[in-house]
Amino acid sequence: MGLLSNILGKAIGDAAADKLGKVITEAVSAAEKAAAKAENAVASAAPSAPQARQTPVSGESDPYEVIPAEECQYNYSGSYAQYFEHVFSEDFPGYLLSRESTYNGRATVFTFRQGGRKALVVELLSENSSVTKLRKACAAEGVPYLRFYYDHDGWWNTRSYVSGRVRAALG
Repeated sequence: MGLLSNILGKAIGDAAADKLGKVITEAVSAAEKAAAKAENAVASAAPSAPQARQTPVSGESDPYEVIPAEECQYNYSGSYAQYFEHVFSEDFPGYLLSRESTYNGRATVFTFRQGGRKALVVELLSENSSVTKLRKACAAEGVPYLRFYYDHDGWWNTRSYVSGRVRAALG
């Protein structure tokens, strides 16, 4: 709390300034957590709705507001999970694919298997999620892990992007 202690330390005492600094830090942290929780609730309520940027750059129309012509999760006729399953099953037919809903339906996990071994784990999450349990478990097992956000502003998860990342992770 260096600056706060320097400013207030002489007026109210160093111990009181440190305590006040800690209270302020805790209040800011609690407010940030509450804001993240509220954003996560909004994202979970409509996970397949595209999110547009608020302001275009230099007066032009923002390219992130226009759905790309290429197949992506927002122009696909199903949910984001159905879109990823569609891409995975069509672009990687040599793998046995399983799908599991996690975190009370707020995330989806796909596991790619080949020859009886786990070849890749893909987790679909809100960008507001901070969970790392599955990522750490995959690292401990030596299994490649990918994460895609289904609600990140400006990320369309186009088919070429998704397939390219998965292909690179599978080797």
